[in-house]
Amino acid sequence: MDEEPGARAPIELRLLGGVEVEQDGEVLSPGIRQQRLLAALAVLGPRPRSFLGELLWSERPAERAMGSLRTTVFNISRRLPGALRTRGATIALGEDVRVDLHELRSALDAAAAAQKAPAEIPWFVRPDGAELLPGWYEGWVSAEQDRLRAQYVNAVEHLARLALERGDYYRAQVLAENVRALAPLRESAVRVSIEADLGLGNHAPALQTYREFCSVMADELGAPPSLQITQLMGGIRSA
Repeated sequence: MDEEPGARAPIELRLLGGVEVEQDGEVLSPGIRQQRLLAALAVLGPRPRSFLGELLWSERPAERAMGSLRTTVFNISRRLPGALRTRGATIALGEDVRVDLHELRSALDAAAAAQKAPAEIPWFVRPDGAELLPGWYEGWVSAEQDRLRAQYVNAVEHLARLALERGDYYRAQVLAENVRALAPLRESAVRVSIEADLGLGNHAPALQTYREFCSVMADELGAPPSLQITQLMGGIRSA
């Protein structure tokens, strides 16, 4: 049932912000079972049928789970030819399926390895960060959500630090605030935000950020911020 690569328009599979499938400009609406199988293959990569049956239909006996999987594979192949590849007992996404999660991972890897600050705010930086499959609570989804969030936070903070070192305080502040929105206890991002505000001469926002962080630390951990960040504020705290 495999299609020749390039025989059809590529299939766009979007998992960030919710599942959406698009082909040749048409947004399609696969059923929830089809969504879950496509998402599992996009997140986990090629997997044996037995693994997928147990993962997606764990509440069912093995025979019924495999029957549900066969039906789901058939429906996807009928509605989205080329979306799946089958090699023996293994199922994978088709070669012409483009996944926004994969594109984001590649961009984050490049950002984490960057040696120079970006000239513009990268396309993947947004207020909600990288929200993968919101509202999905399966363990395999939660694990990937955590992994992606950590990758995102590390990469964006790295870019923020590069911008700060270059003296691009505005972009450093924007990037650091994006990290803080997802990881409010991450002191290294708070330091970048404060240093950027101080570099811009914005003492009041820097003081507000410091006080907010002190409050979060006290509420969540029952501890004060480190001496390093306290010393960073210097005489500004008494203003």
